[in-house]
Amino acid sequence: MIEFITVVDERRKKIGLKPRADVHRDGDWHETFHCWLVEGGRLFLQRRSDTKQDFPGLFDITAAGHLAAGETVRDGVREVQEEIGLEVTLDELTALGVFEDVIETETFLDREFAHTYVYSYAGEPFTLDAAEVADLVTVDRERFTALVTGDIETIEATSALTGEPHNVTCASLVPHPTSYWNDVMTGIKAFADERHD
Repeated sequence: MIEFITVVDERRKKIGLKPRADVHRDGDWHETFHCWLVEGGRLFLQRRSDTKQDFPGLFDITAAGHLAAGETVRDGVREVQEEIGLEVTLDELTALGVFEDVIETETFLDREFAHTYVYSYAGEPFTLDAAEVADLVTVDRERFTALVTGDIETIEATSALTGEPHNVTCASLVPHPTSYWNDVMTGIKAFADERHD
């Protein structure tokens, strides 16, 4: 079954519908949903399944996905349950903003307007969709920020499921642009600071 996605212009105005593969082939702008889980000073990353077509085995956003044709951001919240098994509503999330997230490889150009949210994790059990997510790990948020800004080269991560240690480098991350990382980490820091006030 072909998944259709709404194509938008640079101002996020809807242009039409296209199959997902064509959107990535042609570099069309489209909308996605991103959710980051935080717990205190820790940030959750998913490790993508080794069978994923794009970026298998790399560390990425806690839970994310494309908005299919006709879907709204509220529909996008399903990604959190589908990928990591947490039942949350949009009202339980805090909006960080809509960020441009452009990833270009030799085979595709992914140009997203990412509706980005943060969720304060409260110890709920995870159930991973093994076809999508191989593991969830936590990293120190400040050290992760230093990693993506190039101040350090490697950080330690711990599996939230098994306690197994991992090393995370920029090469082991999905290659989101620096501007995206800056937007996300600035937003999460403001969220964390506000909760401590």
